[in-house]
Amino acid sequence: LSNVTAELQEGVMKTRMQPIGNAWQKLPRIVRDLSSELGKQIELEMHGADTELDRQVLDLIKDPLTHMVRNSADHGLETPAERLAAGKGEQGTIRLSAYHEGGHIIICIADNGRGLNTERIKTKALSSGLVTEAELEKMSEAQIHKFIFAPGFSTAAAVTSVSGRGVGM
Repeated sequence: LSNVTAELQEGVMKTRMQPIGNAWQKLPRIVRDLSSELGKQIELEMHGADTELDRQVLDLIKDPLTHMVRNSADHGLETPAERLAAGKGEQGTIRLSAYHEGGHIIICIADNGRGLNTERIKTKALSSGLVTEAELEKMSEAQIHKFIFAPGFSTAAAVTSVSGRGVGM
């Protein structure tokens, strides 16, 4: 009975599992549309699309993944002229990867853009009243970067269809 139950449970779990590539299906088109809308050359790399996740988890992470990819395209990657001035190639890259590690599934979203602008984040955090000048002086760069996850936090200079609407990470 124990063996039959274990096999049944394993079978049910396998039917619930789907490749993460299912959640990534719309991203190439989104990146292509953003590329032309923002005037940037963007390449999307996807690694580990066959990594399997529970169907419910996939449904839950689909929107946050899309949001982070859009943020990489808008905030992270520079325009071709800015990239050339910084000694980089004109085309920026957004890399999605998923893999198993120590019983967990790691999903990584990275871009080869300018990185986070710590001074801009500090200025916005101060003006938003999230922190005082004294508190800010005691914070590490990593702690300052965590402000991007505050509800409604945005360093975008202007509201566009892509960012600055106050959604936050």
